[in-house]
Amino acid sequence: MKNPYVVAGLGEVLWDLYPNEQYLGGAPANATIHAHQLGADGVLVSAVGKDRLGDEIFTALQKKGIETKYIQQSADHPTGTVFVKLDKDRNPQFTCSNNVAFDYIQWNGGFDPLVKNTDAVLVGTLAQRNPVSCQTIQTFLEKASGCVIVFDVNFRGWNESVKIVVEKTLVYTDILKMNEAELHSLQNAFGKADRSVPVFLDWLVKAYHLKLAVLSLGQQGCLISSGEENVVSPGVKVNPVDTTGCGDAFLAGVVMKTLEGCSLEETAEFANYLGAFVATNQGAVPDYSLDEFTAFMQSHRDCVVVNI
Repeated sequence: MKNPYVVAGLGEVLWDLYPNEQYLGGAPANATIHAHQLGADGVLVSAVGKDRLGDEIFTALQKKGIETKYIQQSADHPTGTVFVKLDKDRNPQFTCSNNVAFDYIQWNGGFDPLVKNTDAVLVGTLAQRNPVSCQTIQTFLEKASGCVIVFDVNFRGWNESVKIVVEKTLVYTDILKMNEAELHSLQNAFGKADRSVPVFLDWLVKAYHLKLAVLSLGQQGCLISSGEENVVSPGVKVNPVDTTGCGDAFLAGVVMKTLEGCSLEETAEFANYLGAFVATNQGAVPDYSLDEFTAFMQSHRDCVVVNI
């Protein structure tokens, strides 16, 4: 077994701006940081502005031990930001900036060594909203055929542009992750709204030659399909502080356990606990050690949600 695995986040890295605080954000970046804190070597491919917020991203990532040499700096576009507002249940509402540095990630041959040495690539849709970054991301995925390509659809609304990005990215995908809202959008887009969830996930696996289709259900747990096997795993009941980034942590758990060759049951349980653990902290990527997370799992064994 290779140790540590190399996990690369491909796309946006930004600042989540709360009323009185800022935290690292961006779905591929979040998931990569969580994988790093679970023992992988985390690498980010992105772009930030030549500005204060960009400098602060480099400082914060380097403090966490994330490789930053593939993060470009733009003099023409600012660092990306997302304004975050928590509702009464501590669930986030997002307002994302536009025309920012991560929209203009440029392909260069310097990515080739990373492509060859990466075990898993994590990608979403947001950074593909601009043709420049979209072309770079698609080129990277095309060259990264030897690794596990993980696609968190993570879209905000559905339109023709999003559909094109999703269909292009699915061609390269090994693990597809979605939440309930995204599931329904995909069912409607593919004309499968009348299918049950397990049947639709099985269809996705077979239609796009996936290894796994993963449906995250928040506190209710998850459903994972391999096309041959469906596993339903209950969630973990906690008192949430901030649910921002819980889905990204969940995905990191799926990725790490898949790379380790674990069963679907162990993968799903581990991922559910990691998402719940992050919900008890502020921000999408709180600092923690694997020992701290293991202790959380042990102390919350009686907190599973029984009515899934």
